[in-house]
Amino acid sequence: MKQLSLRIRSILLAMGVLALFAPLTVVILDDAYTTSLTQAKMSELRLMNLGLLSAFELDGDIPFMPEILYEEQLNLPGSGYLGVIVFRGHVVWQSASALDYTLPAPNLNVNVGNELFVESYTANFDGNTDYFAYAFTAEFASESNFEPVRFYIFNNKHLFDGERETFISVVWRWLLILSGGLLVLIIVGISLVLMPVRKLISEISLTSTGQKQQLDAHYPVEFNPLKQSINELIESESQQRARYKNSLGDLAHSLKTPLAVALGVKKLPEQAVESLNQINQIIQRQLKRASAGKTGWQAAIPLLPIIQKVANAMDKVYQHKQLSITIEATNKVAIKADETDIMEMVGNLLDNACKAANSTVLVGLINEGNWAVLTIDDDGPGVPSDKKQALLERGTRLDTYADGQGIGMALVSDLVAIYQGKLLIERAPIGGARFIVKFPV
Repeated sequence: MKQLSLRIRSILLAMGVLALFAPLTVVILDDAYTTSLTQAKMSELRLMNLGLLSAFELDGDIPFMPEILYEEQLNLPGSGYLGVIVFRGHVVWQSASALDYTLPAPNLNVNVGNELFVESYTANFDGNTDYFAYAFTAEFASESNFEPVRFYIFNNKHLFDGERETFISVVWRWLLILSGGLLVLIIVGISLVLMPVRKLISEISLTSTGQKQQLDAHYPVEFNPLKQSINELIESESQQRARYKNSLGDLAHSLKTPLAVALGVKKLPEQAVESLNQINQIIQRQLKRASAGKTGWQAAIPLLPIIQKVANAMDKVYQHKQLSITIEATNKVAIKADETDIMEMVGNLLDNACKAANSTVLVGLINEGNWAVLTIDDDGPGVPSDKKQALLERGTRLDTYADGQGIGMALVSDLVAIYQGKLLIERAPIGGARFIVKFPV
């Protein structure tokens, strides 16, 4: 769940709500519809029972019912409605609609003047089929006394259940259609709601790559505090880096003059001069290391122009060696970095290669997966195996590794580490050393 986007989460939530809403709605509508139909059925059977009551006569001890009733459904066999009259515990009449049945006296005893409605009555006379049953008891005058006469109306639930199932089927069909339509509307609504979020993410991405200086698009009022905070963060980082660089520059300038004065003292012991030079190198290295690094709000810079600029400079510096400096690279390779830092790294690596090379220096630059890979080969003596590890170890003094490869290689190692890169040393195909620098893209 942690990896799901807000859009997917919202859609899953909507689907879950609809999955609960639709069945609950069907249950509620089913209950309401069934209750309504049952009440209507009770009223219908009550009216039929009153029709039997009004048509029944008792002549002495002899019951009398007309052959044709006003209620047509009690006259038609197979109508699903059955009428029964019980007098003195025996069935004295059953409706013409019950022609196919022999109806016993129902076991529904009701006091005189009362009624009873049963929603599910098991009819033994019809294979234990479920019926609605309505019973009413009235008193009629016989020859000797007033005696109770029981009137029963039965209705087969098959038609009722069929109507209910039809209703439920229609409700389900339309609810599924409505749920699908609602889901589509919800997805569209979520897309519209999340549109400012996508717009904000896009603008932040442009700002992080240096293509925009700040967020300036219009957003809903809820996003204004976030927009303001991000703009303040960008401005604060920019000002902090500027102050940091200025402070480092002031520090370097402040230390430069005392060192120059100290070095200018005549007859200064050789050990003191060497120590002062080392102090100067350490200061320059640490200042460079402290001020280097990438920021999250800068554009990626192409590496090829920097490499070409450094190579042209080295070609002039080592003109006396008549070196062949060949570059095989594409201008599509770019990383987020400070141009000065990259020039420092490439300059030191190329300078060392030119110093070590006999005649050839090869520079390669490619994109390899998520890495920008820079390779610098020379045809010189190479780097001794016992020095490679020392050259790559962080914190190791590298200025004693070999002539001409001192503080510069230390700076390269530090800068590569600052940019979360990798520095490798291998044997070059042309015989000398191969320095490989990988920058994360």
